[in-house]
Amino acid sequence: MDDDTTPTVSELLDSATAVDVVLLLTVPALLIAVASLPASVRRSLVFEYAAPSFGTAVAAPFVHLNETHLHRNLLAYAVLAPTVYLLSVVSGHRQRFRVVFVSFVLVCPPVLSYLNLAIVREGISVGFSGVAMALYGYLPLAIAVHLERRFDVAPTETTAPLLFFSGLQLITVLTLGAVATTRVSVPIRGVTVPVTSVLVASLIGLVAALTLVLTLYTLAVRDHVTALMATLRTTTTRSGHFELLVLATGLFLTVPFVTFPINPVVGNSVLNLYVHLVGYALGFIGSFTLVAIEERLAI
Repeated sequence: MDDDTTPTVSELLDSATAVDVVLLLTVPALLIAVASLPASVRRSLVFEYAAPSFGTAVAAPFVHLNETHLHRNLLAYAVLAPTVYLLSVVSGHRQRFRVVFVSFVLVCPPVLSYLNLAIVREGISVGFSGVAMALYGYLPLAIAVHLERRFDVAPTETTAPLLFFSGLQLITVLTLGAVATTRVSVPIRGVTVPVTSVLVASLIGLVAALTLVLTLYTLAVRDHVTALMATLRTTTTRSGHFELLVLATGLFLTVPFVTFPINPVVGNSVLNLYVHLVGYALGFIGSFTLVAIEERLAI
C-alpha cells in the first residue's frame, strides 16, 4: 500500500530513503559496468534477430557498443527516472514507483527484445533506450496522479489516457516524418525489400485514427479540461508542486523529438523507433494496469 501522506517538495529530501537512492543508481552503475567490458564480450551479448536467445534478450538492453550511445541513454535515464520518482513520491505513491521501476528493469529487456522479432529483418538490437521509454510511458500516469492529488483536477483514469494518446499522436506524427524522408528497406534472406510506402500508409491511417480518438476523448472530458485550466491559473503560487508539474510536462513534450528524430540514422546505425514506441506503450499500459489492480484490491 502507498503512503497516505503527500510530502511537499521541500520535505522530499528528508523523507527519501537510502533504498530509493540505491535503486535509482543501480541502472547507471550497471550500464557503466557493462560498458567497461571488452568489446568482444559486449558483442557476444547483442540480440541477433536471426539467432535470438533468452540470454542475449535479457542482456542486450544493458549493452552499448559505443560511448555516444551509452551517454545518450544515460542522459535519458537521468532526466526521466528522477522526474517520475519525484512525481510519485510527492503524490504519495513511493511504493508504486518502486514496483513499477523494478518491474520495468527486470521485465522490459526480454519482452522488448523478443517484440523486435515481430518485424522480420536481419540485424541486431542493443541499448537501454526501450526501457527508458517505458519510464517515459509511466510519465503520463505520474502527471495525472500529481494533478489529482496535488491540484484536485480530474480523476487519474480520465487524465492519464488523454495524456498517453496525446503523446502517442505526437510520436506517430514524428515517426511519419522520419519514414517519409528516409528510404526504409528490410533485408530478408539476402534480399532488400523496400517498405517505405507501406509504412507511410500505415502511419497516416494511425494518425487519422488517433486524431479521431483524441477529438472524441477531449469532447467527453471537456468539463475536466476546463476545470484543469481554471485550477492551474489559481494554483501557480503553490511552491514546488507547480514547478514540478511544468518540468514534467515540458519533459513529456520534449522527449519524443529526441527519441523520434526526423533523421533516425546515427553514424552507421539506425535508431530503433519501433522499440521506442513499444517501450512507451508498455510503460503506460503496465503502470496503468497496476493502478487499476490497486484500486480493485482497495475496494
